[in-house]
This record gives sequence, C-alpha cells and structure tokens, in this order.
Amino acid sequence: MKVSKLSFLLLISTLSILVAQDSTSLELVDRIWFDSDISFSGDTTGGSDVWGYTAPDGEEYALMGVLDGIAIVRVSDMEVIDIVPGPTGNDYYYHRDIKTYRHYAYAVAEMYGTNQGLMIIDLSPLPDSVRFVGSYINGSDIRSHNLSIDTATGYAYIGKQNYTGFRVVNLADPENPEDVITVSASNIHDVYARNDTVYVAEGYSHSFSIFDLSDKENPQLLARVDVPNPGYVHNIWPTDDGTHIMTTEETTGKTVKMWNIEDMENIEVVGEYLGVNSLAHNTHIMGDFAYISHYTAGVTVVDISDPTNLIEVAQYDTYPLNDNSSFHGCWGAYPFTQNGMVFASDLEGYLTVLQFTETDTSVFVDEPAQIPNKVVLHQNYPNPFNPSTVIQYEIPEAAPVKLVIYDILGRHIKTLLNSVQVPGYKTVIWDGTDEAGRPVSAGIYITIIESGNFKDIRKMVLLR
Repeated sequence: MKVSKLSFLLLISTLSILVAQDSTSLELVDRIWFDSDISFSGDTTGGSDVWGYTAPDGEEYALMGVLDGIAIVRVSDMEVIDIVPGPTGNDYYYHRDIKTYRHYAYAVAEMYGTNQGLMIIDLSPLPDSVRFVGSYINGSDIRSHNLSIDTATGYAYIGKQNYTGFRVVNLADPENPEDVITVSASNIHDVYARNDTVYVAEGYSHSFSIFDLSDKENPQLLARVDVPNPGYVHNIWPTDDGTHIMTTEETTGKTVKMWNIEDMENIEVVGEYLGVNSLAHNTHIMGDFAYISHYTAGVTVVDISDPTNLIEVAQYDTYPLNDNSSFHGCWGAYPFTQNGMVFASDLEGYLTVLQFTETDTSVFVDEPAQIPNKVVLHQNYPNPFNPSTVIQYEIPEAAPVKLVIYDILGRHIKTLLNSVQVPGYKTVIWDGTDEAGRPVSAGIYITIIESGNFKDIRKMVLLR
C-alpha cells in the first residue's frame, strides 16, 4: 500500500546502536592550468585525455593532452617536466589519447601536423626530462581517436583513422612498433584490450563487440550487442574479474550501463547510472569502483561491487560553473595510481589531482554521548534510485528543521520534514512521490535542508 504522507525512520535515542559504514571521499589535492583556445561557444578548449605513469622510485606522473601536445607533470609538486609537441591541425577539440607500456608513453591524436601519428615518448629520463623517440605511421593511418595497450602481451590496439576498425600493433620493440593486422569493426570509437580480449565501443552503430585476439592472425568475434534505445556508444571497460563490462553513450539522458557478459550468448544490462548533468563521457574501472569523467559534473565514483545496484559514492565537480548537459568540463579520469590519487583533465585545460579515500568507520546513531557538532545533510543513497532513496542528516541541538524536495526547475515537489528535531543522527526515506502521493517522473531532484541560518542542498537522480 502506498503511503501518501511522509514516511521516515527516527532511530530511538535511548538505544546505543553501532553501525558499520563504508566512508568514501574525493578531495582536491592540487590543480594547474594549461593554455587553451577560446571556442566558438565562448568557453575554452585544449585539454583532452589524461593518463598516468608510476616511476620505479614510486613517483607519480600525470600525462595530459593539452593544446600544444603531451604534458608530463610530476604530481608531488605539480611541476611540468615537459610538453612534447604534438599535431595541432584539423581538430578543434585537440583530441589526444595516451597510454603507457613499460617506461614508454604512446599517444594518438585526431590532428595533422608536428609529430603526427603514434607518438612515442621515453619516460626513463625522469625525474629530470623525457625523450621523444619519434612517431610511427603505418600507411595512410595518421590520425586516431583512441588506443589501448594490452600490457600483459605487449600489443597496442589503435582505432583506424576512418573508424572502420582497429589496428593490432606489436610493441616487442617499444621504439619500433609494427602493425600485425587490422580488424574490422563498424564505427569504432573506443577500444579496450586485456589478456588478448578486445572490447570495442561502436559509436553510431549503437553497439559494442568483443573479440578474442589470442591468435593475432585469426581474430574471433565473441559477441556483438545492439544497445537498446541507444545513444552514441562511446566507451567500454571490463571489470577486473571480466564478468561484466560498463559502457557510456556520451548522449544526454543515456545512462552508463553495466552488462553481464558471463554468457556471451546472453549478454544483458543489469545496472544503470547517470550523474546529475545527464551526460557521461568515459568510465575506467578499478576494483569495486568505476571512475567516470562526467563532463560538467566533474568526476563521479560509482560503487559497482553489486553490478545490479550502481551507487554513486563520491564526486568532485571540476567544472563548478554549471551542471548543464554540454561538452564542457571533465574529459578524463585516471585512477590507476599506487596511492589512491585520481587525475582528472578538463577540456578547458585544467589538470586536477584528487585523493580518493575509502575507509571503514563506525558511527553511533542517536547515542546521547555521540551528538553531532553541526548540521549536516549527507548525499542520499542509493543514487540514482528507483523507486526510493535514503536521506541522512545530523542535528547538533534541538531546532526547527525543514527538509524539502524540488525538481531541477525549482518547483516544489514534497516537504519531507518541517518540525522541531531533537539532536542526533536522522534518517528519512523519500519514496519518489509528490505531496499527493503520485509518483514523479524520472529526472534530477534537489534536496534542501534548512535549520536556523544553515542551508544545504544535494542533487539526486531518479530513474524509472
């Protein structure tokens, strides 16, 4: 039976209840800016992909595509060691994609000009400098949007210039790559390779494919899946155990999808997620988390430990101007460091270094000896949600508290709470209905808490 009135849970303050919680955070460490161009929209453009390199001494370096080429930044002091010049003609958004193998960085770009082709950069002279080895070009394939390197086998997989497939390139001699074969794939956009399995996002074909490349001369198509109600199938990444993949569609309103691929004959969507700006770019998976470059929403971290219940657990907004569904803000997010740092790149030329922290904490709920010291409104969970979500807040002293839901246009949806509250840790559940008990439509909603002079807001995403 639906309950049209407020449904909330107040934990009994006379009981001492110890709740174990996983606490995650994504905090700013440092940020630098690289020169950019003024775009036709009035914003700036020049930043593109970001990758990372851990030197033998443990020092972390960020490698970012910038206006003039590939920037190498020592993260401990944010010193720009070098900018290796790259091509700058043809593509206004300076698409550059970077990967590392051994002590080399490899970069492709959508442009013609200086050092065009597959750029090879020797990182072994770090921390003082890097060495540009040269560029490798095979036939007419000069430009490329994306590459992946199977570090276990030493092969690079590079999108063809005309998006009709991907090249398999042997890196046995890292400074002298050699093309082995080209595999056809329609409208290829991004490719990811691991342990001779290659995952391909097929853009305007609205599909993705999975190949077995254990025999380089005889590629085998394992599966090709048409995405239902699709956008532009942009990016693809497998979980560490290879049982699931996550795809992004770089189309407003199209969710990031988790697919179960354990049965290649019956691949299906099992989970979905979308950040507050409704436009995701790329996903990278490490362990139980997906790190998503989410354009104007910045970097979002999603817990994928239960692939059927994707939960946003941390976010850092690298583009605070707005959360519009537009191609501004965070382009890349690299989480594969040894110290929990996440490198984020923005189209506007910013390199942002974040610290992701996951800790086990124990919290006493409504224990008299454990009174909060300030008003706090926590991010709801799960988020996105369907049909209900949990909202937690903290009150340090008896005071009037008002908790209200609005839609993204600022229209009042439902008052969850408007009364004097005793001190403590509080929980309220919103069941996705309005004041009249009617289910509201999918979309972005705002929670606002007010208590005295304090006011705070949180964004939520309701899926239907």
